[in-house]
Amino acid sequence: MDDKFISSLQEFYKLETFQVAFYKAQISTSTDEYYRKAFEKMVQIESTHVDFFTQVLTKAQLEIPSFTGSLFELAGGFVGEVAEFTGPSNTCKLGVALENKAIAAYRAFITESKSKNYSIIRDTLMEYLLDEEFHTLWLKDYMKNHPNHH
Repeated sequence: MDDKFISSLQEFYKLETFQVAFYKAQISTSTDEYYRKAFEKMVQIESTHVDFFTQVLTKAQLEIPSFTGSLFELAGGFVGEVAEFTGPSNTCKLGVALENKAIAAYRAFITESKSKNYSIIRDTLMEYLLDEEFHTLWLKDYMKNHPNHH
């Protein structure tokens, strides 16, 4: 594996790990049972993504990235300025921003994996891209149909 590919794997690990932490934090912040259930499901799915990247990095004997700082400090590293996203009514907006970041990264990585002939990892990446796209659709739909229930 070349350095760019390794760096991409580590970035995915960090982004997916952050998504799990962010979505877990949402479960306890809402009284909306449907909202909590959706975030529980997203945590479950994103956790499988983290596990996959952990296994790939471990198998390749590569460093597993570590985190320091608060959740919102980490968010800033992934999506830029986050001040506008604070507060419960904007949680889904940050979720969409995170998902969009993941979608763009997955698409680029899928293209890169094709040129490197990593067909096994490419198939998994496409599955995970679909997960991210479904999460984005749910978050957008929830914001549209439940604007005051965050």
